[in-house]
Amino acid sequence: MSSQLFADLRAAFASESMTAQRYAYFAEIAEIEGHLAVAQTLRELASTTDCVAHGHLDLLRFEADPSTRQPLGDTELNVAAALTGELHESADLYPKLSEHAHDEGLADVASWLETLTALKGAHVTRLQSTLAELRAQEPTGRHTAAGTGD
Repeated sequence: MSSQLFADLRAAFASESMTAQRYAYFAEIAEIEGHLAVAQTLRELASTTDCVAHGHLDLLRFEADPSTRQPLGDTELNVAAALTGELHESADLYPKLSEHAHDEGLADVASWLETLTALKGAHVTRLQSTLAELRAQEPTGRHTAAGTGD
């Protein structure tokens, strides 16, 4: 896959993923407001859009994780890629965002971001443990980025 096609599919994956989350959020708002039919429509659209994002990820996984650029394939590789992403978010992304919020005098926003930093730290711990368990079980068919075995 060319670097341009990878970049374009990565952008499409990000867009579809964000759209699915937005529609799910919009459905929650519609339900709170009593628009049950609208909420159902938005949930269905979110689900369909989620399927589209998964389709893009199915294509991207043969190259790399669109988020971390780590190899994907079997469960061990996928958990390692997830760990890489959570490490970045817990050590870099959310602490920097929190610092910016503090600099702008947005204490509530900073507090939310600090909570997310702690949450992402907990995710790191869980993923590290999960990865260690997977490696201790090490099946005979080792992983590859394309998930084809040795």
